[in-house]
Amino acid sequence: MSNKKILPVSYPMITSWQWHATLFSIIGDDERAKEWIYSNYIQLRCYNIEEIFTGDEMLLADMMPGSSSIKECPYLLFSLMTKEQVESYCGDIITFIIKTIDLGGYVYGVFDEAKILCDTGADYKFPHELFIFGYDKDKQEFNVGDFTFGDHYSYTTVSFEDVKKGYDIITAADDHMFKDDYKGRRGLYVIQKNLEEEYYKIDTKFIKDTLVEYLEAKDSKNHYRMMRNRFTDTVFGVNVYDAVLKQIGIQLSGDDPDFDIRALHLVYDHKVLMNERIKYLMEKGILEYNSEILDSYMEVVNLMLTARNLLIKCSITGKVDCLDRFEKYIMGAKEKEIAILSKVAELL
Repeated sequence: MSNKKILPVSYPMITSWQWHATLFSIIGDDERAKEWIYSNYIQLRCYNIEEIFTGDEMLLADMMPGSSSIKECPYLLFSLMTKEQVESYCGDIITFIIKTIDLGGYVYGVFDEAKILCDTGADYKFPHELFIFGYDKDKQEFNVGDFTFGDHYSYTTVSFEDVKKGYDIITAADDHMFKDDYKGRRGLYVIQKNLEEEYYKIDTKFIKDTLVEYLEAKDSKNHYRMMRNRFTDTVFGVNVYDAVLKQIGIQLSGDDPDFDIRALHLVYDHKVLMNERIKYLMEKGILEYNSEILDSYMEVVNLMLTARNLLIKCSITGKVDCLDRFEKYIMGAKEKEIAILSKVAELL
């Protein structure tokens, strides 16, 4: 058996959350998978939750499907492995990850990244999802994808020892992935490509129906009530723009402003993916090529990019007297997007 193996990845189109970055890293470039990808990720939602690291209230914004996308995508094989299964099958986490990669499986799970980042013992935990796609026995390191080790999502390496330390210390209470899946346990996800057969064709009707729900800010929870029903305060569709702008206003106020860019970056990623979807539909002849639509939607992308970059700049300079600029960019993007996507929905 080789001392080194790295499974194929491609840098993801969207990186706002680790689950999206993981899925797109594995299959984002596959032509069959694109038919599923571009049929989904249209509806937006957001709601307030308690931030797992600080306990502060945060606005969690996401596309649909969200963290469940890895399990729902037909072009991925998904296995949920409890900690007891991992230890029973392989004895330790390092052996389990190596054997999984040898069989073509990617590993995804919650690790204490404080133990990975700090050379000395940290007196706190930083539970975060880690994507593992390769190993090198000679260097004693794993290839991983993550946000934590750089200024943006990146592929890097982490030592076997640090991965083991980061895995062993996480309890079931720390493992927010399993809690979100209503499992109440500690474990890992094993993900494999499932690209041999065609399982999903581009779904024009679903795209149109979901675009209408997005534009009308309709509550989409009823489609998924068989899965979960815990949220009662969710904002949907284009109303997410307003919720994000409101959050930014709260962030910029007070003596100690908080510059959490996650919700704003998610909305920007949504525009990037929507832009690629429109181009894809035109390339496939589902929509007639229309340069005016493409150029106009690119203005939406750029407005959200400008807003995101402005919030990053605020976090660096501490300048907070710019809410009027955020309103101009975000509400301008909302108005323009509604006009363009209404036309796209009509054409579909």
